[in-house]
Amino acid sequence: MGAGGGPVRARRIEGWSGAPIATRVPTLLLVAAVLPAAAILVWRSLPQPIADASGADCTSLLAPPAVWRFFEGAIGLVMVVGLVVDRRASLGELGLRRGSSGVRALALGGFLVIVPLAMSLASLVGGSTFGGMFFGSYSLDTSQPAALLPALVFAASNSIAEELAYRGAMRTWLAPGLGIVGANLAQAVVFGLSHTGDDFVGLEAVIPTMLAMILVGYVGGVIARRTRSLTLPLGIHAAADIPLYFYWACRLA
Repeated sequence: MGAGGGPVRARRIEGWSGAPIATRVPTLLLVAAVLPAAAILVWRSLPQPIADASGADCTSLLAPPAVWRFFEGAIGLVMVVGLVVDRRASLGELGLRRGSSGVRALALGGFLVIVPLAMSLASLVGGSTFGGMFFGSYSLDTSQPAALLPALVFAASNSIAEELAYRGAMRTWLAPGLGIVGANLAQAVVFGLSHTGDDFVGLEAVIPTMLAMILVGYVGGVIARRTRSLTLPLGIHAAADIPLYFYWACRLA
């Protein structure tokens, strides 16, 4: 009842189909926060197509791993855009903006530095005992520069999907209920858990990787909030994913 004895009308906000804020917003905001990540995880539950074992797909833009991740990125982006449109919000709210010139320069510089370092590390890990404990022994074919094109498609698609889902939607839309730190921690934990698939040799490899991804996800969330942009996390994430393409499509052994 209101101060004058009359019934209190639930306030309404834009978006969410005019849902009463007192009854609908917390639930809808929670659903919106996790939907993009859930869509990505459902897609990943399907078997990823395997590239030609002879390496014939290595330089092809239609290499199965690149196409598979492209569709994953498209699914995540469509989900986020649909939710943003329904909220009558903007992608900038989730950090999908260019950021300052300094942030853009740092993202580009980080990408150019991390790619060769990540490729070198991936090659070293494949032939080491340590790497064998995680992924088994392997060797990458890095002799074909044209492979960087499908690798960029793979990395860009994967980074856009995950950064928008975790550091974007989940971190931003969970904040009203969990607080800034709580929302960032929640997205980081879910991000870490999403990297516990059957790609590893054993459980001893899964747990350290999960913990490392939680830390990476949390730091990425802090960067996204401080810079008000996903540009830097996207650049670093994409650079780190380049070797993954070579693992899936350009593996010699």
